[in-house]
Amino acid sequence: MKTAYRIVTPILALGAVAAGFFLKLFTFVIGSTDDQINSLVNAVSSLFSGINTTYEYSAFEIIKMIIAGPVKEDAEKSFSEVAAPIMSDIVAFAVLFSIMLLIMLAVAVLSALANSKKKRIAVICTCAGGLAVSLACIVVSNSAFAKIIAGEVNLTELVSLISDSVIATLATVIVSVTSATLSAGFYTVFGLFLLIIIWTIFSSFLIKNPIQKSKTYKRKNVKRTVIKP
Repeated sequence: MKTAYRIVTPILALGAVAAGFFLKLFTFVIGSTDDQINSLVNAVSSLFSGINTTYEYSAFEIIKMIIAGPVKEDAEKSFSEVAAPIMSDIVAFAVLFSIMLLIMLAVAVLSALANSKKKRIAVICTCAGGLAVSLACIVVSNSAFAKIIAGEVNLTELVSLISDSVIATLATVIVSVTSATLSAGFYTVFGLFLLIIIWTIFSSFLIKNPIQKSKTYKRKNVKRTVIKP
């Protein structure tokens, strides 16, 4: 069981890091409080590929966008200027989420070396630290999402930076962000912290109390030899 634990746990941890980096991290839904406008936007989005009502981004995609820079080189404002109201939240979330992934990498290393109860307890404590950082990420992201939904970030200027569709930019005049949430990438990492804790406790129990086949012993019939006088 010790060997199985030291193989399975690092795989789970490394899988969590990959999921956090490549799976969708944020989901934004564009719409309006007016049902007629919502219907219009949905109808237009089905006709034009440049207009969507749901936008999802992974950490990998966001990094690519930052490296590539704005779609329009002649954009009046940079991303940092457009996102100024939530810039502190963005930086805080980026730092915290990076720490989450680094903690998960540490879990992978510790679990690969966990050949004793003390080291398995260290894995549990490290995962608990990762959960604490995850909760801080949720608090920071909720703060940013509340500002976005409240309209503190100019949606028209933001879309003009990340999209070259004139229709998509014009559509932002009548719509706003109605929903902003953390997505699968984040919750996969969060869930695997919990899973590794449960798996470690279960594995430690099995290591301490291994399941053995119960052996039944049959009494051999002793043949008595009768000594004749």
